[in-house]
Amino acid sequence: MPNLTIDRIAIRTAAKISTHLDGMISALPEDAAPQLAIELVVRELAKRQPLLMSLIMEDSVIREAYAAAVAEIPGGNPVAI
Repeated sequence: MPNLTIDRIAIRTAAKISTHLDGMISALPEDAAPQLAIELVVRELAKRQPLLMSLIMEDSVIREAYAAAVAEIPGGNPVAI
């Protein structure tokens, strides 16, 4: 049985990250590429949170969780920016 405290914390954190990413994208100049901004965020996080970013990018269990989450999206694909 999953730990409900961990679930709540993870869901709350994901919501905050999502809100901040939406804010970042909306604050970009009109001609800016959101993909470049995300790339820069990933590069910065790799410096600030190397262990966590290594897990996100390389851990097979986390990659499987991502694939499962994408499969739950209607149409099976993340929406393009």
